[in-house]
Amino acid sequence: MSTTQWIALGLFVFTYALIVTERMHRLKAALVGLSGVLLLRLAEQHDAFGFIDFNTIGLLIGMMILVGIVKQTGLIQYTALVAIRESRGNPWRLLVLLSLLTAIVSAFLDNVTTILLVGPVALAVCETLDLDPMPFIFAEIFASNIGGSATLIGDPPNILIGSAAGLSFNDFLLNVGPPALLSLGAMYGALHLLYARELSQEKPIDDLVEGLATLRRHLDRPLAIRVLAVLGLVLAAFFLHGWLHLEAATIALAGATLGLVVCPVKVEKTLEEIDWVTILFFSALFMLVGTLEHLDIIGLAARSVATVAGDHPKLFAMLLVWGSGAISAVVDNVPYAAAVIPLVREMAGLAQLDARPLWWALSLGACLGGNATLVGASANLVMAGLAEKAGRPVTFWNFLRKGIPITLATLSVSSAYLYLRYLF
Repeated sequence: MSTTQWIALGLFVFTYALIVTERMHRLKAALVGLSGVLLLRLAEQHDAFGFIDFNTIGLLIGMMILVGIVKQTGLIQYTALVAIRESRGNPWRLLVLLSLLTAIVSAFLDNVTTILLVGPVALAVCETLDLDPMPFIFAEIFASNIGGSATLIGDPPNILIGSAAGLSFNDFLLNVGPPALLSLGAMYGALHLLYARELSQEKPIDDLVEGLATLRRHLDRPLAIRVLAVLGLVLAAFFLHGWLHLEAATIALAGATLGLVVCPVKVEKTLEEIDWVTILFFSALFMLVGTLEHLDIIGLAARSVATVAGDHPKLFAMLLVWGSGAISAVVDNVPYAAAVIPLVREMAGLAQLDARPLWWALSLGACLGGNATLVGASANLVMAGLAEKAGRPVTFWNFLRKGIPITLATLSVSSAYLYLRYLF
């Protein structure tokens, strides 16, 4: 590597160390790293701003505005009580119910949108029943990333892979869906081991269920009808975005605009729900990782994996799963996937291999690896932001202690599935 590449990598490692050790707030750490990039001219300012994924930023802002309107209707509290009633006060059943909903929705919508919709309900449930919210916070994060791995539209790396390899929605569902389902089962097994004591005590819910009728009467029905209609249009547009040829940010921001216009809410109160700390952290992180991509450091790492594998397709497939998982735990999986896709195509062509098992390996590694660390996936940081606003901050090390076992379990079952189905 060149001197410039070593400096950029060292600065990224230093920034990451600040985040990991929690010597300072993660936003401060990211801004320190970004300032270093700009002051050392590792990337020009106009290039650095170009590294920001404004599609993700616009999606976050638009959906946060819509969720802010939803919160003013009382629907979140009402939905939380309905979930409690259906669980009959059993915390484990409640966790499975909410996280399974999250996994299913994440297969058809992006993970961030799903977290913004279901995350507040999970936190409201914990507050109502006086439960430790941490198992629910982790279950929501892990389920969103696992569910998103199952389909073509569930996670951005899958969209990139599908486009490059000409793979359809059904191709992903039939080939990546089964290991995603197995990974979800592994997640529940690991969470049950980690939180068996916290989730074993049933809660009396008779008074809460009786309060449903009272809460139903206090719902702002006209506002709820309007915002749900807008939200329904937005979700339909997300599902049909491929046919509409509209980016996620365009849909979310247009939906937020429509919500503000048709719903009689105060703009200032609604904008209070935008988590600007998370927005700014994402922006700084995009610029840091974009600098690594710009200097071909991510591409160099990907080519190293390909060099190690050589002409051994089985080894290459396993390296794709585990190597992608490890790298995606540290950097955004979108630029990583973009860097690796040409290498997979080239290796498959030179060795005259069936490339499909390699595509599935890349998809599973890139998507599931995001569960390992707090900064591994967008959904992680969004849920952490919601938890922090609710007074239950998620530290990097607390996340790591739960994320590593979950990631190892899900990557293990996915590797076993891939090997037995395609490589044995």
